[in-house]
Amino acid sequence: MATRNYPAPHTGAQMFSVQMIANVPKQVQISQLREEFMEFCDTMNLDAILEPVKA
Repeated sequence: MATRNYPAPHTGAQMFSVQMIANVPKQVQISQLREEFMEFCDTMNLDAILEPVKA
């Protein structure tokens, strides 16, 4: 996991960024996980990206 703080480009408001790797069990449907994760982020007013690790 990696985190950082930085000022927003236009407003200077303090922003927080997190990058993490999560191990997902094979039986979990990625499409369902992605949908639920994005719904959670919308509810919490978060911007997020969910993408596979590139080998």
